[in-house]
Amino acid sequence: MATTTTATRTSGATMTGESTDMVESTLRTVDGSTKDATGVSLFHILTLASIGGSLALFFSGKKMAAIFVGLWPPTFQALKAVADTNKENMKR
Repeated sequence: MATTTTATRTSGATMTGESTDMVESTLRTVDGSTKDATGVSLFHILTLASIGGSLALFFSGKKMAAIFVGLWPPTFQALKAVADTNKENMKR
């Protein structure tokens, strides 16, 4: 069996480890402007909002929806960790 390798192309440029993803750079921009305006990261705000939303749903009797929304905070924190890690790697 032969395997083939194809390069991912975006806007005519081959994506490499040195180039940044458009979504990641947009998230960094929005997070940075949120941090400048409020002093708190956007991901931390989303984490607290999803915890509060989960509690509100739970106490209103919508337990399945509360569990669903309650699973979001670790995802927001993981996104924050990845964005920060990639930002540090780009500075080097």
